Amino acid sequence: MTLQFIRQGCDSLLAAPLVLDVIRFTDLARRRGHVGLTTFLASFFKSLYGVEEQGFIRQFQTLQAWTNGTP
Repeated sequence: MTLQFIRQGCDSLLAAPLVLDVIRFTDLARRRGHVGLTTFLASFFKSLYGVEEQGFIRQFQTLQAWTNGTP
């Protein structure tokens, strides 16, 4: 029996831009004075606390609306 582990680092390369986007959005929220749950970031996470909507398209539309300044 042989057990091999090969780490290529591909996942971290793919995740880096997403992490940067989350950081940028949370910084924007901080500058806007937002406190509390960041439900508008639900499209970045599998199951974000406080979010009932599970459809990606609707979550992304919520993010776009928040970014544009509409509630």
